[in-house]
Amino acid sequence: MQECEDCPVCRSTSIEYDYSAPTTRSGIDARTWTVWRCGHCTHGFMNPQPSWEELAPYYASGYEAYDPSHGAVEDDEATVERARAEGKLRHIPLPTHKRLLDIGCGAGFFLRVARKLGAIVEGVEPSVHGAERARKSGIKVFSGTLEDYVAGGNSERFDVITANHVIEHVPRPVETLSIMKKLLAPGGYIWIAVPNAAYPISRKLRGYWHSADLPYHLMQFSPSSIAAAGQLAGLKLRHQETESLPRIVAESLRLYLRYRWWLPRRLTSSIGLIDRVWAPRFARRMDGRCCGEAILTEFTAD
Repeated sequence: MQECEDCPVCRSTSIEYDYSAPTTRSGIDARTWTVWRCGHCTHGFMNPQPSWEELAPYYASGYEAYDPSHGAVEDDEATVERARAEGKLRHIPLPTHKRLLDIGCGAGFFLRVARKLGAIVEGVEPSVHGAERARKSGIKVFSGTLEDYVAGGNSERFDVITANHVIEHVPRPVETLSIMKKLLAPGGYIWIAVPNAAYPISRKLRGYWHSADLPYHLMQFSPSSIAAAGQLAGLKLRHQETESLPRIVAESLRLYLRYRWWLPRRLTSSIGLIDRVWAPRFARRMDGRCCGEAILTEFTAD
């Protein structure tokens, strides 16, 4: 464990204790983890920071991101057809004939679909479990961190670089984004999704919010702090919005009713209005203000 004396994003020393909480995942352990917050850029981060060696047992073969269908709501072919009909995949234009690098690709669902859409795909995955499963689909995957990938002599440029709910797992986000910039081809762009720690329900629930996800999420980004991280890495902010899926918002609302209003789980589970009315309305309102559940950010290098 390493103590942080300054903010991992802006390096301000104006940091202070925010909260402590156990993991929200049942059956793991009862350890309590501590989050601090930067008074300058609003960024939150675990402090002290566990090393990868300390975290490795949490990323065992059963971690859900290493399931080949993780992230899928339908099979590959249905996802391909829907992407073609909508003209986009995971919020990006169809990557046909584009060189695409997915950071933290897990078992490769996104890359499998992108390849079927005509992209030339490659992945980077720190876990040997995830990388092995992605390779079984015939996908080229480097097993290691992005830093290891570059240190190994890989310098190929990519038209699109994606990191879907990955940057919150890395200990040095600005450095990671700087490497992504070096791998970006002229005219290319970077697409990043992270949970929004400035989401109103997150600020109310703190460590009890499902996307706080301690100790997996070392970083707790706000829209301003992920933008600042990119800019400090030499990137230009092209677009930012939030996405609040009603089914996930419904889960957050139930957590809020349980932990803030002490309503029993059996009662919150039976309130159908949460799914039918409250969650869709709340999702639209939060995303209209760019303060919803997840932050979607696009960067360019020029």
